[in-house]
Amino acid sequence: MSEYLDLSRLRARLRQRPRTKTSQVRQAWPDIRDLLAAGHSLKDVWTWLNEIGLEIGYARLSHCISQLRLRDEAAHSRAQDLRRGYTPVPVDSEWQTAAQEQSRRDERERQAPPLRDAQFDPLRNVREQRARKSSFEYDPFPTKGLTR
Repeated sequence: MSEYLDLSRLRARLRQRPRTKTSQVRQAWPDIRDLLAAGHSLKDVWTWLNEIGLEIGYARLSHCISQLRLRDEAAHSRAQDLRRGYTPVPVDSEWQTAAQEQSRRDERERQAPPLRDAQFDPLRNVREQRARKSSFEYDPFPTKGLTR
């Protein structure tokens, strides 16, 4: 047995047709992206793909392309972050992450207004509006019997 891996068989598979239609679109993505950037319509690209043997529905092709564009945008934004010098800080363990989350929660609770404050009543406007009612109106969200 050789101490080197023979990758030639794997490399030969790069030229083979993928099994799924989505993978086939992914394989053709660089060419599809160039055609769309050159101003060709998605419908034309869809027709051409069907002509060369990639039988795929228009809606499915559109969905695949939108997913590939999102993937490309995410990779592009990560690359921009790296160029700007942003590097995520590695966390040593899950314990540190949990401790940091707990300290953030504690800080938010200290800064948040108390929930029972008379000025902080998220339903005050609803209560005032219902107090002004003069005729019958359907109430899809009854509040009688509910306490603050």
